[in-house]
Amino acid sequence: MHSSPSSIDDIVRVTSQPIHFPFSAATALNTPTPKTTDPHRSAGDKSSDPVNGGGTDRDPDCSSVTFRQYRAPREHGETFVDPAWDSAGSLLAANRRVLDGHDSHWATMRQAARQQMIADAIRYTSVYRDTSWVKRGDDRPIIMAGHQPSLFHPGVWFKNFALSYLADQHGATAVNLVVDNDVAKSSAIRVPTTDPVTGLTQLRTVAYDNAGGGVPYEQTTVRDLERFDQFDAEVRQTIEPLVSDPCVGELWAHARAAIGRCGVAGCALAQARHALEGDVGLQTLEVPLSVVCRGNVFAEFALSILTELPRFQRCYNDSAQEYRRVHSIRSTAHPVPDLAQSDGWFEAPLWIYGNQSPGRKAAWARLVDDHLEISDLGNRLIRIDTRSLSGAIDQLSAAMTPEFKIRPRALLTTMYSRLILSDLFLHGIGGGKYDQLGDMVTQAFFGVIPPQFMVLSATVNLPTVGASNDPSSDPATNSDSRELASQIRHVKRRIRETHFQGERFADQPTMDQELVATKRELLSRIPPRGSRQQWHIEITRVNRSLAQSLTVVRSTLESELAQLQRQAAAQTILESREHSFCLYPLEYLIKTFNGLLPSGR
Repeated sequence: MHSSPSSIDDIVRVTSQPIHFPFSAATALNTPTPKTTDPHRSAGDKSSDPVNGGGTDRDPDCSSVTFRQYRAPREHGETFVDPAWDSAGSLLAANRRVLDGHDSHWATMRQAARQQMIADAIRYTSVYRDTSWVKRGDDRPIIMAGHQPSLFHPGVWFKNFALSYLADQHGATAVNLVVDNDVAKSSAIRVPTTDPVTGLTQLRTVAYDNAGGGVPYEQTTVRDLERFDQFDAEVRQTIEPLVSDPCVGELWAHARAAIGRCGVAGCALAQARHALEGDVGLQTLEVPLSVVCRGNVFAEFALSILTELPRFQRCYNDSAQEYRRVHSIRSTAHPVPDLAQSDGWFEAPLWIYGNQSPGRKAAWARLVDDHLEISDLGNRLIRIDTRSLSGAIDQLSAAMTPEFKIRPRALLTTMYSRLILSDLFLHGIGGGKYDQLGDMVTQAFFGVIPPQFMVLSATVNLPTVGASNDPSSDPATNSDSRELASQIRHVKRRIRETHFQGERFADQPTMDQELVATKRELLSRIPPRGSRQQWHIEITRVNRSLAQSLTVVRSTLESELAQLQRQAAAQTILESREHSFCLYPLEYLIKTFNGLLPSGR
């Protein structure tokens, strides 16, 4: 990746003073709190009021909370957009008024951070695609989105098309944040293909590296360049029975160039996808979170929390507990674990890791005399002199080296993005759901109303949906998963009938017609309650005899059920919205996305 400037001290100007952050009330770091836990833990409506967009509807005293419901669209070609497209302009203007109403120190931080972010984003993006279209100006609003640098599904990618569209419509600069501090789950994707024996759709894993994940994306150095180079060919060969022209070819041409520049899979995947977006006309900038975190403004933002960590913990943990209560969540690990304390150390909403030991560890802090100590409670420890705000900011910024990387956790990432970096943030379904908790923390700790966000997603099926998963069927009679589910319920009911309603199969040649007649006669004279014991014994005996005579019929039905269940499983694979966007034809995706945007362009 390409580094940011070595210093932004000439941009951020703060006077030397006893450390105090104007936008949060001071609380001593060693304030006692009762809870002690393991210190070594690692890690809806489709429209709304434009001024009250995505987020929680809550009273200023936080006494009542109403959470908005966000659900991914189920059907192909459907979108979820909240608030509605035509409310985006009003929401953007309302957010700018909210931000302008914050303390002037926020404005100073925002101006410095945004200038640096745009400069870094232009420098970063210009390495692999044209940025001559960028219009500079401090008065231009900034619309942001963000996601991990993975091969995500089209519903996530649609957000980037929406980002470019909304920025164009509202005279804003579009910036996509590459969240490269999240842990990479694997170096592979699941690709649908056709089983050569059964003809049914199944999933096959195709890897672009032999690394198993488990470290942040910014640390995912590619180990097997040969496998990386062959990834697109293997994907095309695997999905070819279903999709003839997946865009993995266009994507991977950019990925090969990117891996030669940075050697990191997360970087290469993000740059390749963003370069492809440039090819199709999207006008957005990108910048990795790892670059954003290098600046003095992020250091100041982090210090505003670290120097008041006990109070932040109370706001954070109380908000998480309220979220769990409202949503009836029993697990204390969801949606986020509580921040812990142990032996004078306070867990912070930050991660610490480095190039030599890239596994993420929780950041902890404590105040020792006039110094703030920050550690992973392992081998990493830094000490910050807190007697001067400007000095503390410079020290923390300088301490963030390749071997001491401080990165925000999820809620802090969007908190910084929304309060400091942008005027409007676009979330996906998951981000919008959990950032409502972030709103609670923001309001409780900083005492400010957070700007509202939009939530967007789409469902796009593979162009093969509707293809048969019954090798013997006529294409004109292909069934989707709902039809198959109906057929499965019918066959299950028929199997049950062979045990308890055998008379329904009276036309079968193996049936004993005398038994059928006996069963019907018993059903015609059901005794009153309290005197059915002998009747029940007789009908049970008849049912058993009928069931025994239907053994062949039942076996045929069970075979039919097994085949239908295999077809349903295969059809579910085809209809999944979770397939990587690189498995789809590019023209198909562009046409679909453009049709989902308001202009239908």
